[in-house]
Amino acid sequence: MTGRDRQRAALLLPALLLLALGFLAPLATVAWTSLRRAGHFSLAAYAEILASPVFLDILLRTLWMAVLVTALCAALGYPFAYCVATRARRHAGLIMALVTVPYLTSILIRSYAWVAILGGGGLVNRTLIALGLIEDPLQLVFNSFGSYVGMVHILLPMMVLPLYAAMRRIDGALLLAGRGLGGGPMPVFVTVFLPLSLPGLAAGSALVFLSALGFYIAPALLGAPGDYMLAQAIEVRVATLAEFDVAAGLSCILLVLVGGFLMLFRRRIVSLADDPASTPARVVGVAGLRPACAASAIGAVPGLRAALNAMGDAVAPLAGPLLHLHGAALLVFMLAPMLVVVLIACSSAPYLTFPPPGYSWRWFMALLDDANWLEAAWFSLTVSTAAAVAALAIGTPFAFGLARGRFGGRRLLWLLAVSPMILPHIVIGLGLFFTFVALGLNGHPVSFWLAYTVIGLPYVVIILLSALGRFDVDLERAAANLGAAPMTAFRTVTLPLLAASFVTAFLFAFLSGFDDLIIGLFLSSPRGTTLAIRMWEDIRLEISPKTAVVGVVQLGVLLVAMTLPMLRTMLPRRRVRTEA
Repeated sequence: MTGRDRQRAALLLPALLLLALGFLAPLATVAWTSLRRAGHFSLAAYAEILASPVFLDILLRTLWMAVLVTALCAALGYPFAYCVATRARRHAGLIMALVTVPYLTSILIRSYAWVAILGGGGLVNRTLIALGLIEDPLQLVFNSFGSYVGMVHILLPMMVLPLYAAMRRIDGALLLAGRGLGGGPMPVFVTVFLPLSLPGLAAGSALVFLSALGFYIAPALLGAPGDYMLAQAIEVRVATLAEFDVAAGLSCILLVLVGGFLMLFRRRIVSLADDPASTPARVVGVAGLRPACAASAIGAVPGLRAALNAMGDAVAPLAGPLLHLHGAALLVFMLAPMLVVVLIACSSAPYLTFPPPGYSWRWFMALLDDANWLEAAWFSLTVSTAAAVAALAIGTPFAFGLARGRFGGRRLLWLLAVSPMILPHIVIGLGLFFTFVALGLNGHPVSFWLAYTVIGLPYVVIILLSALGRFDVDLERAAANLGAAPMTAFRTVTLPLLAASFVTAFLFAFLSGFDDLIIGLFLSSPRGTTLAIRMWEDIRLEISPKTAVVGVVQLGVLLVAMTLPMLRTMLPRRRVRTEA
């Protein structure tokens, strides 16, 4: 390792220290607590868990729900991403921005909206009754169906985004070459396009599956009271039964489960950290192997190519309309909760009802007059902003060190940095709870600041690494040749060109803390309560439209943040046209 590589490796130290104190140490505390009972070493917690038939039911239910949600997201997301990448390229930017809006909106608010949509007096049941299809309302929420709808809605963008990224990078010349060799639409898709899109499908499936294993909010809010997943079982053991060693044991089992699958899928997930500039080369390299293998396999089966051609010819006239219909329906599915939240926030009803009987600003005024909500909002805003600043300050040198360094273990370091985003927050929250209670800091703003810095760091690293992969290093070298010091070159060249990426990283880091509920469930106390906790209590106990008001404010801020960069790029064009 050269001296410059050692300097770049040193840039990793602040982030590694943060991960050691705020991530690895709390996880170790969970493992230690699971092995202690009455102040002594004991395996009683694990013996109690493994001897319980209820645990086996919860484990199998968690695995089954994760598998089914992943399959549903893949079945819904693949045609949508294919349509956007191949048939709607002109509007692809706008469509993917619309997909990103629900991804950036609070999970709690989206789950809250589904209560209004699927409830007994909700939009779906009222529509079915009005059409004469049913006489009595269907039970669509507070059961397994409600859990699946909520989880698919929340996790679907995590499937679509990697799929679209992989499909967008497929060289269209390969498809033209397949057609030029006599392949119809179906054989070209099966032998060329599908194999090249599999890395995106695998990465999206891995992210959805791992996230579903530790899911808490949607099953707890939309599912049946007795249909626990592992995350819910952990929360009940802590908040209701105060069985900390058993809760820690369940957390370790969930951690081993997710960690095992993470190691199994690590190549697919770590591939997201690859330099985007090398993607076209990788795609062309893969194109020479996988499509050729698929084509030879199809050609080896008598009549299969002819059957695929005939099937393609029969489906081709309907393929376009069906894909566009599917894409429109899926956009409605993803965006409908946002519209519902806006309508509920403007409702004149004294309680949650949808559709609203009338519209007014009463709930906006009620929120502004409620000191408890305003105090929680200010607390969340303060600690989330401070955590986002810290995550950006620590994650920036880490991203630069990984992007510019040439030392071993870079991919494993990237995986470590993004692990707080992948591993279940219920386990991280429990570990932070044990740690901060021992230090007397639970509920203190410092505890929230450290926790939110840890969960915001992965977004900073991912976004900045992607931006640095597209950055032209020759610009920095030119500044250095002109006598600029490294920090001067960074301040005058790199920082202005990557300003949009820094703002995006800050926004994602901020939202990861501001929207957090799970970690807040463990850290909140009378001296520190977040807005998400206040919303959770309102949904569970009162269900007033105040939560919808918060969602409208958050949605408005997101839309402004997403619109401003587009306006900045449009203004120069308008000026040029005016001058012309």
